Amino acid sequence: MSECRRHPGARAFSLVELLVVVAVVALLVGILLPALGAARRSAHGAACGSNLRQAFVVCQMYADGNEGVGPAIGQPYATLPNWALVVLEASGLAGETAEELYSERSALVCPTTNRAFGGGMTRTYAMNATGHAGPAQGDPDSYDDPGRPGHIRFGLVQFPDRVAALVDSRPTPIAGDGPPPTRSASVLDFRDAGHVAQRLAVLHGSADRFGVVSFDGSARLRDAVPDLWSDRLP
Repeated sequence: MSECRRHPGARAFSLVELLVVVAVVALLVGILLPALGAARRSAHGAACGSNLRQAFVVCQMYADGNEGVGPAIGQPYATLPNWALVVLEASGLAGETAEELYSERSALVCPTTNRAFGGGMTRTYAMNATGHAGPAQGDPDSYDDPGRPGHIRFGLVQFPDRVAALVDSRPTPIAGDGPPPTRSASVLDFRDAGHVAQRLAVLHGSADRFGVVSFDGSARLRDAVPDLWSDRLP
């Protein structure tokens, strides 16, 4: 029988050496993980901005083809010309109803918000509905009234570079004909403190920022809601 022999130049690692290696690896992991997390958050923020810009461009194109009047802000929620369904239809999806058009992979889904709410979301953005909540608020139309649905006149918006068109939003229980848990609130009236508190998804970065695209098409992350957003939209 052959005898197993140690190679003359080989030397086994001592316990101390193994512990040093483990400590070095743990140190490197501790250094790299925050950097990887920051890179992932940055990528998600960039993807969110791209989605918001894409959705806004579609809504702007719709307005350009309809004498400056944008798609329906709210009602009809489940069919065209609801703003979200207009965006989805423009992406090449076939159909006219919510059931046919909503998808987990679309420009309406922010990676950060989707991840925060467990995945499977099909809409994570809301349109600015300020000034279109109905006669009770002194508004000429209402995003909740099928007989007089709300629309924004894009070309008449003052300070388009400073006013939000679309923002990150969160799933919110809504009385009556509310969306399913896979769709966040699709309208947000910035005059309503309850809307801001319950519907705005402040989740980006260190959980203190939200994505927004303004009426000039510029997208960014913000950490506060300006007073200007409480002004009625045309």
